[in-house]
Amino acid sequence: MASIPARFADSSLSGQLVSARLLNPPASREDQLLRSGIESLDRYFAAIKPGDLIEWGIPPGLNGRLIPLQFLKHGIPASIWIYHHHGLGVFASSWISHGIDLQRLFFIRSAKPVKELRPLFLEDTFKRIIIDSPKNFSNGDLAFVSQQARKYQQIVFLIRHYFLSQKQGNPHASLRINTWQNDNDEFSLQVIKGPATGKLHIPLGEIYANDE
Repeated sequence: MASIPARFADSSLSGQLVSARLLNPPASREDQLLRSGIESLDRYFAAIKPGDLIEWGIPPGLNGRLIPLQFLKHGIPASIWIYHHHGLGVFASSWISHGIDLQRLFFIRSAKPVKELRPLFLEDTFKRIIIDSPKNFSNGDLAFVSQQARKYQQIVFLIRHYFLSQKQGNPHASLRINTWQNDNDEFSLQVIKGPATGKLHIPLGEIYANDE
């Protein structure tokens, strides 16, 4: 597969911010709401609004990231995916095959996003910020990111590299959800905090049909 275009793989935060500022902003506040186009999934996210943080439990190897990906397809504002994976890169053809608009989604690698990418959180250029499995992310980091999201009306996805537990809460998250592909036929979602809790099963074909 082709590697990600240079301007998306650029490790320079200033370069990413400059490129994102040149994009046309979304037409209205309505365009900033989360929509996946999958009715059963969108019901669980209907109450999410700019300023909210969603915590995802997504262990490796279970294809769980295909679920948050569904919310990055339909007229998204400028967004950034901050990732930390040892020895892994980002491949353009894979993201494009899932219907992602790489003109509006940027990528940058960081194990310590609050420390290394602090300017990103001090402005509203990126309306959606995905923080994927940070190596170091303290309670203070969580409080700071949540505060800034409210200030700048951003939606933040915080992806954990493990299943979330109901025993350990997160007062900063509006929604906490585990996602995984449990067999060849469906994805499972377990909502452990939100307006409605419980399990949801989505047929595999519905996810991939949404990629077309």
